[in-house]
Amino acid sequence: MSQQPPADTAQSILRVFEPLSRTLENPVALGFLGLAAFFVIRSFVASFSKGPEQFSMKSVQQTSVPAQRDFTPRELSAYDGKDEGTALYIAVKGIVYDVSKSRGFYGPGGAYANFSGRDASRGLAMSSFGTEMLADLDGPIDALDDLDNTEMDSLDEWAGFFAGKYVPVGRLVNPPEVAAAAAAVAASESKKEA
Repeated sequence: MSQQPPADTAQSILRVFEPLSRTLENPVALGFLGLAAFFVIRSFVASFSKGPEQFSMKSVQQTSVPAQRDFTPRELSAYDGKDEGTALYIAVKGIVYDVSKSRGFYGPGGAYANFSGRDASRGLAMSSFGTEMLADLDGPIDALDDLDNTEMDSLDEWAGFFAGKYVPVGRLVNPPEVAAAAAAVAASESKKEA
């Protein structure tokens, strides 16, 4: 035999739900309740689905490159990937990176193949992949002093990308004769100032 709750208890329980019952009968109150529920649920879902913060290559820490080896532009050109067994190197802002693991991009036929075995700095800064972006192999390293702020920002983004993805293998340096000529010019200018 089941026991029925006393009538007083049943009425007390109904009285607790009476305000809710009146709210659900009032369309204006029901609209506000629905709107409040929407915002609560939306903020809860949004807190879990924000995704990662906006990423910028500038946030990648660039470290100094250990001087494993210095490459002149001519020496660097031997690492153009045309021979399947040769490593593939690219210089960006004076640092030489091994990009062999991305042969599909930088090797023969790749979108960035012009930069293989070369200093890619100017082309990356200007978003141009033409051969006119490449400096003479026997001339001085491109100083990039004519780039505007937007182009330098672009180059900095690329430098961060390379630093975060590829192993640095050395530095890009001027050929000895170019370095000697630059030193002679600097010496003669300092004598004039003195």
